[in-house]
Order: sequence, then C-alpha cells, then structure tokens
Amino acid sequence: METVKAMKCVGIPYQPSQDVLKLLEAFRDMVNYCIHVGLGKGITSRFRLTGEVYHRLMKYGYHSWYVLSAIEVAATILKNYRKARKHSGVKRPRARRLMAKIGNQGFKIENCRLRIPLRPREYIYIPLHKRGVEFLANSIFKLGSVTLTPSMVYVSFSKVVEIEESEGYVAVDVNEDNITAVSSDGEVRIYDLSKLKRANQGYFERRRAIQRRYHKDRRVLRKALSKLSKNYKNKVLTMLHQVSVAIVKWCKEKGYSIIHEDLKGLRRAVNRRAKRFNKFNGKVQAVSRRSKRLKRRLNNWWFRRFLKQMEHKALWEGVKTVESRYTRGSSSTCPICGFRLKRYPNGLVECERHGLMNRHVVACLNLLRWEGVVRPQPPLKCSYEPSPNEPYGDEDKLGEQKRGSCVSRMQHSKSNKPSYHPPLEDATEPCYFN
Repeated sequence: METVKAMKCVGIPYQPSQDVLKLLEAFRDMVNYCIHVGLGKGITSRFRLTGEVYHRLMKYGYHSWYVLSAIEVAATILKNYRKARKHSGVKRPRARRLMAKIGNQGFKIENCRLRIPLRPREYIYIPLHKRGVEFLANSIFKLGSVTLTPSMVYVSFSKVVEIEESEGYVAVDVNEDNITAVSSDGEVRIYDLSKLKRANQGYFERRRAIQRRYHKDRRVLRKALSKLSKNYKNKVLTMLHQVSVAIVKWCKEKGYSIIHEDLKGLRRAVNRRAKRFNKFNGKVQAVSRRSKRLKRRLNNWWFRRFLKQMEHKALWEGVKTVESRYTRGSSSTCPICGFRLKRYPNGLVECERHGLMNRHVVACLNLLRWEGVVRPQPPLKCSYEPSPNEPYGDEDKLGEQKRGSCVSRMQHSKSNKPSYHPPLEDATEPCYFN
C-alpha cells in the first residue's frame, strides 16, 4: 500500500475593493523587484534573496506574509528562467498578472467567512459559498495557501490518500471525438465527445468572422474574442470533467487502476518540418509535412487536459494511474495475433485471421496486453460495432456483411509482418480475460 499527498483547490468569487486592487499591484511590483535583484546579483537561493530584499519590501506597508510569498514566487520564476535559458529566444522574466499569495498561517475561517490580513491588524472578509465551507471546514483536509486575483480567491487544501493494490485495470484510449475505456473483465464504455470536435471547427469559423468584422477596432475585437474563448473553454472543461468523473467513479467502485497512453510529443510530431524542394522559387526550404487544417485540429485537441484531469481525480480518490510505455501502433496491431491491421472507414480495422474490430477497442486491448495485465480473447462482440461518429466512405468498398459482423478467416499473407511490441505467448490459441 502506497501513501501519497493529494491536493485540491476551491475558487471563491468576490468583489475586490480598492485596497485589495492596490495590494495586487504592490505584490506584482514586489515580485518584479525580486526578479530584478536576483538577475542583477546572480542569486539562485531563496534564503539569500530574502536577505537582500526583505527590508526593502517591508516598506510597502503590507503584512510580512505577502513579502515572504513575493520572494517565493520570484524564486520560482527565476528557477524556471534558468532552465529555459538553455534555449534561444528566451526573454527576461517579468510578472504581469495581478495576484497575491499568502501562506496557510496568515488566514483564518470565521463564521463561514475567510479572514485575510491586509496590513497588521487590518483584515478583509470574504463570505464562503456552500461548497467552500464543506471543504475548508472539514477537519480531514489540511489547508494550504491562498491566492487572490481581481475576481476570485483560490484556497488550496490537501489530504493523505492510501493507494491500494488494484484487482483489475481499465485502459483508456483518448480520441478526437470519443473516449473509449475497456476493463480487464471485458466491459467496454464509449463516451461520445463529437460535440467538442464540431464545436472546435464552429468556434474557429466564428473567431475568423469576428476578426474580419472588427479588425479596425482592437478594443472591441479583444473583448469579443475573450468572450468567445471563455464560452468554448467552459464547454470543453464541462464535458471533460463529466467524462473523467465517470471513469474514476467506475474504477473506484470496482477497485481497478487506470492505464492510458503516453501522448507526449504529439504536437511536436504534427508540426514537424522537413526540407523539400520548392518548385515556385527553386529553393530547398523547410516545409510542413502536414496540412494546415490537420495541424489546427490536433493543436487544439484537448488530450493533455483530459489526462491531467483524470490523473488528478484518480489521485484524490486513491485510484492508481499507469502511463503505458507502449503506445505506437496500438490501434493498428491485432491484440490476439500481433499482426498489422487493415484500416477501414467508420473506425473499423480488419485482421486477416480474426476479422473486423473497432480500432478504439483494439487500442485499449493492446494497452492491457502490452502492460502484461490480461491476454485478450478473440474479438469482443462490442468490437464488431463501428464508431458512431465516423461516416462511411463511399470510395472504400466495404460491404454490409463486413460492416455488421466478423468476416471469415482468410489465408494469412506472408508479407504481413508482426509488430515490434512484446510478443504474446501461444498467440494462435484462444486467449481469454482473467
């Protein structure tokens, strides 16, 4: 059994006064002054930076907790700058957003209100909503720091979670229009997110129309685009939150762990360029290998956001998450015999030995197989079903017999080579779930 620390944050809306807005501006100035001193004197230690700027920052007249928090924020910015300085084109760091931070010993909860010090013996009171009182007044949770912004107050809290050994696993395959989850006992759940894919294109067209309409007035353009982006972000976060909660709840009820793909570097691969001959100017130039439309789709894809949400919720509930080491070819390799699959429209793939399968279900089965969790049986009955969000292609000759049921086994081609992934023992014999 493993014990870890899980953290959460609750946001509380409020109307800031002029004193609070002045505090936020002063805190930003304190952080920028610390950055200036740290870069000028080459300071890398937070302790040394405190000795250099503490007495100067106390002249602002605010509580000493804000001074220490400003030094902490500046030290973090300097640390990230030293790491990023290895790459070319990195600008000098500077704090721009209005915010202020205070430690957990500086605030207090009194009568369903959050008491935050402004100056010595001078406080501001922010009423808590029902959910905030439920979390912050609970003795199980340990309160963390408080972050103030011009519209919200964020209070962090944590608890100690025990992660037990799982009885099974759930493999999650993240796609543009759906999220497919397959458990080690053979249960399959598909969450339809085709609305987000259509909304992505719709919001892009609306943004482009707004830019054409208000291109001469930057103030109105910025306001309109901000509102549009906020609506799209809320739509995406809401649907991803619902799906991630459903998956974690399913795993929590069964005592299962989660396995998902490692999708790091996907956008870098999509935006990769290659030197090619330009027939228009007769030069060899770096040209993008993907189309502009495909790059826009995949760069706006929310896969990392969903995986972070799912991992965070799983950690809070004590559900173990595993990032698979084997992701390449997961949807194009037969989970039974390990040979390459032929791709058809509507999310179907075909193995010459085992017939048609849903490629998203195949990806989940391969994650379970390559991690050594289960040995999959011949195609699940749900794997015969096509993906509901991908239309059939007229140019591909796929008959109704192939669409509805598994085709008969064909003679295996000698040119079809097995995949490079870990082999499955006795692959020719029927394999069943544990």
